[in-house]
Amino acid sequence: MNHHGAWRTVQASIPGVAHQTSGLECQDACAVHQVERLDDSPVLVLIAADGAGSAIQSRTGAEQACQALLAECASWLATATDEDWQPAIAASWLHTIQETLAQQAMDTGLPVREFACTLLGAIVARNRALFLQIGDGAIIIGTEDSYRPVFWPQSGQYPNETWFVTDPNATNRLECTVLTESITEIALLTDGLQPLALHYQSRQAHEPFFRPMFQGLRSYPEDGCPMALTDALEQFLDSPAVNQRTHDDKTLILASRVTAPETASATQAERACMPTTGLQEDAGDEAV
Repeated sequence: MNHHGAWRTVQASIPGVAHQTSGLECQDACAVHQVERLDDSPVLVLIAADGAGSAIQSRTGAEQACQALLAECASWLATATDEDWQPAIAASWLHTIQETLAQQAMDTGLPVREFACTLLGAIVARNRALFLQIGDGAIIIGTEDSYRPVFWPQSGQYPNETWFVTDPNATNRLECTVLTESITEIALLTDGLQPLALHYQSRQAHEPFFRPMFQGLRSYPEDGCPMALTDALEQFLDSPAVNQRTHDDKTLILASRVTAPETASATQAERACMPTTGLQEDAGDEAV
């Protein structure tokens, strides 16, 4: 867990059952960073990427995509005004990411498709936020009582088919939007958690999944051990309740604005981060 000014965050990436069984590493990657601005209004940047299972260097591609987008966001935020928060900026960021992966491919003598990955990004300021996505996974925003996806996961004609930043037509697949509102809570998740976190029939977030997660994050005491909450999240992502629903790698980033001092104990907060009730009694839909 980290404290980023007015934000409290926690994130974890866990290899799926299939990769654990075969001894392969997790092919997901994520990044969380606060960019300090000259006007004393810090901006939180959250990024997650899922390397393509068929790509040889999928983990490297996911990591490189996260770091390239993080660098682009930091550079842009150094001078960006309110008028600069436009969806069109995401296309230039995607171009830079593609150039980074193309150079990586050239250096290793591999086709660029071997670095294929999806990408989720959220740049959240005090009164506005920019979101971008290419491929599956989801960005969820909301309040204590209501959560909604910013975009719906991108899927192709066939099961488990999606789009990647390395695709020749990736710019056409890129989704980006700017919301001029104050975001209080946000989650980024890769597709391994979609069966638990989303209702496919209603195309909505599965609120019983997110509500206890964010409650645990909000309630965690200022003087609590940061690693304890991270460990609790990792244990949840690798728990039987999750692994029986999905065999894929799983990444989850949670961020909540800190609005008031919290008094809950660390033990209570760690328990709240484990949404077993939501999973057992009212789970999200399986992917269809």
